[in-house]
Amino acid sequence: MDFSTRITRLPSAFEAERGAETALLIPQAEGDVAKLLAGAGGCSPYLRSLVEKEADWLVSALNDPEAALDKQFTELQNGATTMLSFALRQAKRRVALITGLADLAGVWPLETVTAILTEFADVSCALALRAGLEGEWRRGKLPGVTEDDLASGAGMVVLAMGKMGAQELNYSSDIDLICLFDETRFERDDYPEVRAAFVRATKRMVAVLSEVSSEGYVFRTDLRLRPDSGVTPVCMSMAGAENYYESQGRTWERAAYIKARPAAGDLAAGGRFLQNLR
Repeated sequence: MDFSTRITRLPSAFEAERGAETALLIPQAEGDVAKLLAGAGGCSPYLRSLVEKEADWLVSALNDPEAALDKQFTELQNGATTMLSFALRQAKRRVALITGLADLAGVWPLETVTAILTEFADVSCALALRAGLEGEWRRGKLPGVTEDDLASGAGMVVLAMGKMGAQELNYSSDIDLICLFDETRFERDDYPEVRAAFVRATKRMVAVLSEVSSEGYVFRTDLRLRPDSGVTPVCMSMAGAENYYESQGRTWERAAYIKARPAAGDLAAGGRFLQNLR
């Protein structure tokens, strides 16, 4: 549905001149859409910069913002792994831009805004994880794993914690993740090699998400909620995590799982792990 017909409120520009310049970046904008761009750009240098970079995309997105986001997520999932870092950063700009404008204009309620921001985080983690796992698989470091297994995490799951787990991300949220793998999928003799591969895949995923490039970053990523994070690897076995929580886990560590949910990778294995903890 057209964006302009759903506008219910408009921000007032703190810096009117900057606001007017922002509106001019989209010559096609008229009426309330032009006023929205002026108000947003006159208050938020960040939104103004996004309009500057994504003006062409924004013109079409305003015709049907939901369809534009669906298309963006589909293009991400179908894109080449070699272009992933750039594609995710471009998508972040677009998601933040259309969501921010819809939020300011009352087009989407808060629940929709946080759900979209969280969905983008889920998609980003899934794609970054897939890239890390694919590299390990091609090097022969994941014995018994087929190419088809990569799409479902090859036995590894990324658990979203905190705001991401509760689907409550905001525009500047970092993401708290716990990465685990199902050791029962692998032969005992392969365990050391598999664990090392999952650790490298996790580090690769975090690098894709959090390294700062000329295009910015996707998400600041924190892995420190995992069991005994000072000494454990960034990806550990589910059995090892369960044993920790049963024998040593502190109350706050268990409480952190109240909002936990499987977000990427082997969602079924992640669901079983959470059920076992409960």
